[in-house]
This record gives sequence, C-alpha cells and structure tokens, in this order.
Amino acid sequence: MSSSSSSGRARTLAAGSAPASLSPEVRSRVVTSITGSIKFGAPMFNAGDAAGCVKLYRQTAMGIVRDVDVDSDAVKSTLRDAVARADGIATEGGETDAAMRSAAWALRRGLDAVVNILLDPPPDEPIVYSAARATTGNAGNEEDALEGPGGVQRGAASAPSEADDPCPAIFDFAANPDAASRWRSMNDGVMGGVSDGMMLPRADLGCARFTGCVRTENNGGFASVRASMGSGVDMSAFSGLYVDARAGDAESAGKRYLLVVKDDEAMTTQVNFKSAFAIKADEFGRVKVPFTAFDRPERMGRAVMRGALRAEAMCEIGLMVLKGDPEQLGTFNVDVRAIGAYK
Repeated sequence: MSSSSSSGRARTLAAGSAPASLSPEVRSRVVTSITGSIKFGAPMFNAGDAAGCVKLYRQTAMGIVRDVDVDSDAVKSTLRDAVARADGIATEGGETDAAMRSAAWALRRGLDAVVNILLDPPPDEPIVYSAARATTGNAGNEEDALEGPGGVQRGAASAPSEADDPCPAIFDFAANPDAASRWRSMNDGVMGGVSDGMMLPRADLGCARFTGCVRTENNGGFASVRASMGSGVDMSAFSGLYVDARAGDAESAGKRYLLVVKDDEAMTTQVNFKSAFAIKADEFGRVKVPFTAFDRPERMGRAVMRGALRAEAMCEIGLMVLKGDPEQLGTFNVDVRAIGAYK
C-alpha cells in the first residue's frame, strides 16, 4: 500500500469547509491519527493480515467520525462513505482474503481523502535546482541562476573548483566509494510497491551510483536511499547542501531527483523535507540547495503543519526518485561524487 500524491492544482474550499471549520489543533490531531494508523496498518496489509488492517483503519475512521471536536461534514461524510463501502465489500465477499484486501483499500482511500481535504497543498510548483554555471570562487549568484518560482537554474554544468572550499563533504565518494555502504535503501516496498533503489560503490568511476527503477505496480512509485547523520549535526553555520553529480545515461538526465533531509523532530514524527534538483549527463556539476528550500515539510507526500528544517539538528540525508511525469518512471543511474555543505 502506498500513499497517493496530492494534486498540484489548487482546490477551492467554500466557507465552512473542513480546513476552515476545524481548529489547527483538531486538524493536526486528525491527520496524526490517520498517518499513525497507516504507519501500522500498511505493514500488516503487506504481511498478509488484510483483516487486521481493515479493523485498524475502520477503528481510526469511526473514532474520527465520533469525535465531537471534528465538526466537519466533509470529513465525517468521507469517512462514513469509506466505512460503508468497506463493510459492503467484506459482506459480499464473505470476508475472504481478497475481499478484505479490497475493503482495506476502500478504507485507505477514504483516510487519504480526508488528509487531502485537511492539508490541501499550495498550488505553486517547487523550484528545481540544477548545476550552477562555471564561476571563480565559491560562486554563484543564486538570483542570476533562478528563472523564478517553478523555474530551473540556468547555466552549464561544471565540475566544482577547489576555490569552492571550504565546502566540507559529508560524503566524499570520490575519495572513498565504499562510503556507499552507509546508505540504506528505502523504497515503496514498505508500502507494497515494487520499485527498487540502492547506492553502490563505483571505484572504477571514482564515485558512488544511486541506481534503480521506479514502477507503479501495487500503487508504488518511489525509490530512495538514506544515510544517518547520528543524533544530530549542527549545520547552521552553512547556507545549504550541495550534490556533485551527473546522470549515468541520457535517460537519467531527463529525470528530476529529490534531496531529502530530516532534522531531529522529523525523525520522531516521520516527516520529510524535499527539494527537487536536475543534473546533466557526461560531466559532474555541483547542485546547491539552500536550507531555505526545505520549508515545506511532508508526511507521506502531504503537507504537515510544522516549521521549516532545523539546520542545527540534521539527522538524515537522502536521495529519491518519485513518480510523477512518465519520464520519472523506469530505470535511473546517478553518479554521485560528493555530498556536502556550502557557506
């Protein structure tokens, strides 16, 4: 079971709609209840306990319906409809495993719909960062490099110069390709999907390679790798993170990638911060992503009400390929020479 992505289009919500009628505290409580239920229910479903998943999701849905503080007709009617559909599927199917799996999905879609109602994301497209133009020094004028909201940084890809220092590498794969072993895979298999992704050492190329395949079967659609930075590293003295990378082939050069980071709070609340970037084939380029880009926290692809990334408590960093446009699907190969911080 995987989370479905929210629409990028703005949805107009009339006065008295769910977000307007619920206080921020109640809204947060409902979303936390749903995401917590899915966190436990999805592994149950994947392990073959569809009936247990149905029971958990149904209890969660009805608990929200009966909550006197949830005075939103949109939320309650959505969940009642989902429970009614699931009950009907289970009854007609004789509570067989196939019927319970279908019932679990009926409830899951209802829960997802409520999260979408409560956390309708802003319609603006995120900035996609790309390799900065060749410069002398630590350079780069980001105002020159950005076309604007939704734009892509202009400029030819260039290998980072030594003048970029001091820009400490958190992972220097050029010097130590085996550092790839510190990165673990986190793919949509955790939710039932069949995509794969991994970080492999490529000493022959003087880098590590983020490689895999994104597929949408079983409602999947993402591949990622993550590396722990322990209980928290203070990076507040820096302006952002950089990735020295190139596409391993022409097809991979046409994809968008995500730099994923977590602070200490995000580790305990299952929240991610993501920023998109693009790379080119044939030569390494340095992509710089400012910490200010990590201001839209998400949980399971949906906006979460909390503050921006706390650079003083960085705990995890990752790379991801996420379904979206058709070009995002299929195999990908990204050669990564270094990941670090810049001032």
